[in-house]
Amino acid sequence: MSEIILEPGKGSRGSQAKRSAGNGLTRKEGIGAYSGVGAEPLTRLSDIDEFRTGYAKLKSGEWDAGKWQGYRLRFGVYGQLQPNVHMIRIKIPGGVMPFDWVRRVAEANRRWGGRNIHISTRQDLQVYFVKPDDVPDYLQFLAEAGITTREACGNTLRNMTACALSGVCPREHVDAGAVAQRLAVSWIRHPLAQHMPRKFKATVSGCETDCGSSHIHDLGLVATHKDGKPGFKVYAGGGTGGIPITATLVADFVEEHDLPAVVEALIRLHQRYSNRRNRNKARIKFLNKRFGPEKFRELFEDAFAETRTMPQRPWQPLDWRQGDAAAPEPDSIGGVVDAHDGSQAVVVHQELGLFTSDEFDALTDLAEQAGAREFRTTRDQNLVIVGLDRSKVEDVVDRVRAMGFFVEDGPGSVANVVACPGTSTCGIGITNSQSFAATIQDSVRAYKAKPNLTVKISGCQNGCGLHHVADFGFRGMGKKIGGRNAPHYQIYIGGHERENGHIALAGPIVPARLAEEALDLLLAGYAGGSKDGESVRDWAFRIGKEGMTALIEPVAAKVRPDDEGLFFDYGEDWEFTPPAGRTAECAAGVLDDDLQRDLADDALINVDRALMAGAYQAAARYGADGFRFTAQRLRILAGLPGEEDDADEVIVSTIRTTHGDDSEVMAALERITSARAQLGAAGGGKSDAETTVMREALAYWIDMIDEVIARPQALGGFEMGALDDSGGGVADMIKNAPGGGT
Repeated sequence: MSEIILEPGKGSRGSQAKRSAGNGLTRKEGIGAYSGVGAEPLTRLSDIDEFRTGYAKLKSGEWDAGKWQGYRLRFGVYGQLQPNVHMIRIKIPGGVMPFDWVRRVAEANRRWGGRNIHISTRQDLQVYFVKPDDVPDYLQFLAEAGITTREACGNTLRNMTACALSGVCPREHVDAGAVAQRLAVSWIRHPLAQHMPRKFKATVSGCETDCGSSHIHDLGLVATHKDGKPGFKVYAGGGTGGIPITATLVADFVEEHDLPAVVEALIRLHQRYSNRRNRNKARIKFLNKRFGPEKFRELFEDAFAETRTMPQRPWQPLDWRQGDAAAPEPDSIGGVVDAHDGSQAVVVHQELGLFTSDEFDALTDLAEQAGAREFRTTRDQNLVIVGLDRSKVEDVVDRVRAMGFFVEDGPGSVANVVACPGTSTCGIGITNSQSFAATIQDSVRAYKAKPNLTVKISGCQNGCGLHHVADFGFRGMGKKIGGRNAPHYQIYIGGHERENGHIALAGPIVPARLAEEALDLLLAGYAGGSKDGESVRDWAFRIGKEGMTALIEPVAAKVRPDDEGLFFDYGEDWEFTPPAGRTAECAAGVLDDDLQRDLADDALINVDRALMAGAYQAAARYGADGFRFTAQRLRILAGLPGEEDDADEVIVSTIRTTHGDDSEVMAALERITSARAQLGAAGGGKSDAETTVMREALAYWIDMIDEVIARPQALGGFEMGALDDSGGGVADMIKNAPGGGT
């Protein structure tokens, strides 16, 4: 299969067709920009230059806050609840973290951040309280060490996660972390993934045990073997949040070199069908729900059939093994783990995944001195020291514990409590989930009825704490007591991370200050009421919501309007106020021009890919897309975006009316329309020559409109009636209302 990359700092068009190039790019020049032996790197210093340029535009007033928000999110820069500071999310593909990365992050946090470095439930690192003016230097300091924040936030392809014990577990067929790393560089910076209708979350599991939790992701890959060949099952359309939906198996088996095409097929379905008007209904899971599993799978199969024939960025082959199905299934946070290569790993548990810079440095010193290979971050907010010689492990464990961290002796000796930041830093947090999580550590650690009890806490409905897939989950919300707002938690019981369809049962709602007591009552209820080794899930579904409500009746009796304590959250000394009107930054919209620009770039990439594959009719189709996306930018500029399904003659007529006095635009328009007409006359793309001419005209058209958009604009307003110089017809078509206004 042919390979493509993006040229350093040059976007999607490689050598950048400029007007001075006369006839534009030759085919050799254009395709050469996308072919090569190396993959797209995780970091480019040109990313930092790009960020600095955008920040300068914000400070000069050229960009407003809305434009800046969507822009900075693509660089992993998030707003905080606290004013004038940022949270920065660092992308750790597959959770694989070299020692030099750990040291660099520790130093960056020491220079510019707050107290803690936080391991998130997506294996990222998050740092807080970075001042806006310090962000460019912070990002550059990371990038110089090969660390990226690119596309860690926003409506992008987020961090690729993997099993907690990837690279270690004896059951694995392949190192899921390595798969995640390869996919990360296959798609980073790709224009198709910069302005999706909503974010895209993917995970990789190294075996059928599915520790990566494929069923709650937009995309889940599960390593397997079929007929003696290694490959993956593909799940898609899962997610939690306000409406949890479990994933559908959309492919029974694909080989590893087809994984980038799997991702592409889903992203293209996302771009084509997902809801751009309502971000609350724009995740891929809503396509699964809308079309139903059978049709959703059919749509994926059709898209995949096309994308797998197209050239992709380079793919480095994976190292496979059969996997020991008889090895114990991971059932706890970890402790000391026997790896399949004869080494051992030590899982370092720090409550809630919060580490200081000094702690990061000390752990790195210890790991290096012991001859370890690297760290891995986990989705339950732990840090794994990987590649230890067995003779060193006992000393490592003793030293880790002496530093104040936990290492599990056996399931249940460490409290498996996970929490999102909540109102400690999150702008849309409703409850202080971290303070509540800290409060219940001892109760969970002391619980004997179920080893490795899982408790997960989210500060709002978005579910970043993964409350839907815990034995006991808590979701922060606001609710009134006697007409006054008070912080509450809804309790969820019986979820499971590894079992498709095992979303927890939604249970009762309790005031936040009584949530600990409610948990204690439920734990006692399970310990005394479960039958014959019954799981938490089976027990919960047997007694139902009514049974749970009955168990916590003593809590309900304490809910009184005169109890002032109920109006204060854990860890807070002010009366609760709900975050009314706040919108999640990750759901931020994108300006239509940005979207159309990236889709046009993607279309040009696809023309090149189709030419490389000899698929001339596909190239013609992508060329038509590129023309329309680019033309739409001019219509948006003029305030006349029209409809997506407008006929080409309507689009062309609008441009002639709004930019008819610009000879350069008209020349570029004539060139692309003529090339497309010649292509159609030749059979719609049956030969190389006409398709290549169209490709050159398209590249020139895209660059020409880039320059137009970049000019200072003085179009001003004009009346729709001024467009109608023929007594109706085209102008009426533009207005989509014959004889009427917009």
